[in-house]
Amino acid sequence: MKFKTTAEEFINAINKLSSVIPSRSTLPILDNVLFELKDNKLIMLASDLEIFVRSSLEVEGKQDGKVAVDAKRLLNFVRTLTKEDLNIEESDGTKLIVKTKKSKFTFPCEAAEDFPLPDENDLINKVSLEGGLLKRFIGKVIHAVNTDAIRRNMSGVLFDIRKDQLRLVATDGFRLGKIIKENFNHPEITDSKLVVPTKTCNLYLRLNENQPAELQYNDSTIKFSFGEVEIISKLIDDTFPNYESVIPKDNDKTLKTNSSEIQQSLKRAQIVSDNITHRVKLEIKNDLLQIKADNPEIGAEGEETIDCSFVTNDNSNENFDEKPFSIAFNAEYLIECLSQIETEEVIMNFTTSSKAAIALPTEQNEDENFMELVMPVRIS
Repeated sequence: MKFKTTAEEFINAINKLSSVIPSRSTLPILDNVLFELKDNKLIMLASDLEIFVRSSLEVEGKQDGKVAVDAKRLLNFVRTLTKEDLNIEESDGTKLIVKTKKSKFTFPCEAAEDFPLPDENDLINKVSLEGGLLKRFIGKVIHAVNTDAIRRNMSGVLFDIRKDQLRLVATDGFRLGKIIKENFNHPEITDSKLVVPTKTCNLYLRLNENQPAELQYNDSTIKFSFGEVEIISKLIDDTFPNYESVIPKDNDKTLKTNSSEIQQSLKRAQIVSDNITHRVKLEIKNDLLQIKADNPEIGAEGEETIDCSFVTNDNSNENFDEKPFSIAFNAEYLIECLSQIETEEVIMNFTTSSKAAIALPTEQNEDENFMELVMPVRIS
């Protein structure tokens, strides 16, 4: 294998692989990046066995070949390079020689045949998405993914792919984010519910620069292709909860307030809230929202009032100035929930102080339907 490229292009291509190279592995070959040169195209592959990332680069090819190269040393080396030409060649399948105008460095290699390859056969379903859509959708819900190791079925983002809709959902049992792409016309695919690991989703967010993407998948594997990058990932082989059953449909009280104001008020209240529960209390009147928090252990407390509109949807004409509606939340969860609302005002729907609240934008994007659910905590 022998080729010529620029340091800048080489760094950009190999950096895309860095996040998937395991820091520790019982399989030494995974400490490497697989290089394969075909004509003027260099294909690089890295893996932790659960996820594979492939990146390609146009080079000046001189001799085809394939070899597995020590990843960390090569990464640390190329990151020190400036804008200069690199001449790179393999020697006897055991060394990779990198030459610049004034230097020559040699890195250890292993046999390419020992490097594991992803299973890309049988990815019978294929979906193409316009630039930025999937990145936006993942970004809207990933904060709600479960992070503990016990509830494995919620430790990823659900891709609920239907012939006429694309739904992404994430939940940890305390909050839930759901976003739907309407007018999703793919009559040729099989309806599927795929739980995509959080690490895979974060890799996609980091590597995709709002480029169009193609999804290929079956019951065990998903492949994302965009630009010069491919991410092939195993799916979580567990059943995602029935998320529709936990979304209340009878919330009869509607709060409307300024999105930025309530978020800033909650952030201030969180500072004086209990260190463990992060509890903040909302007391809502007809046109005033009072946010309260306290921490008796340190003698801290605070309250703040902002304007709002609060009405019932059941024609009861309940007067909340006489009897305010009270509900409490984990401030951190509520702030993360509201931070996903992009409109100037936010709508929150409630029923009782012990049942889930729903947050919505005042206006949805075209062909899009987004909502956030957050569970309340006990009012002290």
